[in-house]
Amino acid sequence: MIGDTVLALVGQTDLEPVGGGSLTTRAHVFVVVVTLLSVIFIIRLVRRHKLRSKYSLLWIVVALVLATVAVFPGLLDRVSRAAGVYYPPATFLILAVGFLFLIVVHFSWEFSRSEERIRTLAEDVALLQAAHDAAMDALREGRPPPERLPGTGPRTDPGSGPAVPATEGEPVDDTTSGDDHR
Repeated sequence: MIGDTVLALVGQTDLEPVGGGSLTTRAHVFVVVVTLLSVIFIIRLVRRHKLRSKYSLLWIVVALVLATVAVFPGLLDRVSRAAGVYYPPATFLILAVGFLFLIVVHFSWEFSRSEERIRTLAEDVALLQAAHDAAMDALREGRPPPERLPGTGPRTDPGSGPAVPATEGEPVDDTTSGDDHR
């Protein structure tokens, strides 16, 4: 009964797979259209600087894999048989879940790195604000601003805190730039 309803909604009565594969012609066309729209969408995001190119490459590869499955109908069946899986959509689902798991782990790693950078920048801003406030207070009171506030000198190791430019005659610590990927 549900199958008849789906067939009526789709408007297709023959659901024979194409080319020995497990997808119908309509499914192939659908996958190709979705793939092309995905590639266009990704390119638009990159051109508008909403998506970094390293992520766009990843999603374009995903779109090309989907296109390959659509163009070569029996490929998923052959991969499933080689893997010992008897239901090809299950192979696709296993691969998709595995891929999404890797994406989530990667984004969690990126998020952790960004969180650490934000914390370090917030500390830098707080120390600079304190130095600025102390200098402004000194100027308002008519005395010279302090040359250095506690904790605002150059740091000795990259992870120990914010780097503030050294005063004249002191070495500048250039190890604080990190691995900026802009």
